[in-house]
Amino acid sequence: MVSETPTAEGTATREWSPRKFHSIVWGLFVTVGVELVTVYLRFRSGGISTVEFNRTAPVLLQIHHMFWAVPLLLVVPFVWKKPRVCGAFLGISIRFVLSDLMHHFVVLPLTVGNIGWHWP
Repeated sequence: MVSETPTAEGTATREWSPRKFHSIVWGLFVTVGVELVTVYLRFRSGGISTVEFNRTAPVLLQIHHMFWAVPLLLVVPFVWKKPRVCGAFLGISIRFVLSDLMHHFVVLPLTVGNIGWHWP
């Protein structure tokens, strides 16, 4: 929630809670960072197919980064009283999900022509 604080001139300014601020800052950093790493790892060898990537990449790189959000979201209730830490975990988790969706529905269609969504 954004609180309003009066200034010397009598007008109100809006202040963000530490949880919201850290959620947004960490979230944006993680979204861009994870997507850059993902694109680099995927296309460093000439844009190999998903099947080929899954055959050659370590298991931890084959996991959609959306799933990395799950352990972080499980920690959030335990650090709720620490707004900076909670905001960071919450922002990182949400951005992992958004980054994975952006990768599949924006980056891959523009680079390889399909969403790269595959089911086992």
